[in-house]
Amino acid sequence: MGNVTFIAPPFDVERVIKLEPCHGATLLMIAREIPWPAHKTCGQGLCGACAVKIVYRDRGRAAARVILSSDEKTVLYQAGKLTDAEYRAQDIAAHPALWRLACQYVVEDEDILVFA
Repeated sequence: MGNVTFIAPPFDVERVIKLEPCHGATLLMIAREIPWPAHKTCGQGLCGACAVKIVYRDRGRAAARVILSSDEKTVLYQAGKLTDAEYRAQDIAAHPALWRLACQYVVEDEDILVFA
């Protein structure tokens, strides 16, 4: 079972959601179930308003490289969340924190921190 911990600074609002394995929901779908700042977005990966930082609690997962879709990379880059080097790279480091679009990130059986 995975745990998704939503943290919304500067208010230090923290919500922990426990998920069953193979839940299959995106972060945005989960965020819409709780009062959390990123819940009012297009939900299609076009606006970038749901960009969140993800920190993996599992060291193995944190050491991994992540491949983003070209659409997600473009939206994050245009929002200033990715550097030029990250935008051009085939994959990017998941550590120390990785910007993702909550509407595109499908939650797996993992423990993550999500910062709004």
